[in-house]
Amino acid sequence: MENILRHIHEGHSQVIAELNAAFTVYGASRSEFSDSFSKEIAERYLAGSIDFDIADCAMNALSSWTPLEDFPSYSWAVYQAFDEGEYLHTGQVSGSNEDVYTRPLLRKAMSDFHPLDFS
Repeated sequence: MENILRHIHEGHSQVIAELNAAFTVYGASRSEFSDSFSKEIAERYLAGSIDFDIADCAMNALSSWTPLEDFPSYSWAVYQAFDEGEYLHTGQVSGSNEDVYTRPLLRKAMSDFHPLDFS
């Protein structure tokens, strides 16, 4: 995870290679890996240990690695939470994307899919 986030932060093109390496070590299905990765990104973002741009780029990289049509439901929910925060919606105040869309959608996804882990 740390190498993936570092490559995203530095703008390297090695993100897909890092996802492949992490997947190999993970040792489960692509769907399980995608959900685990998505959960880690959501948790780190909500805890404030990574910022929106890094988390959003991580989810966009994951969507390149696991095509959206193959995304498991939880990964899709996390991806959509960040996607909704990428642009200004009609009538929305500039700079409010994360508070109006991303964080609430992530909390809902965590609550819906991982209720025992989410407080």
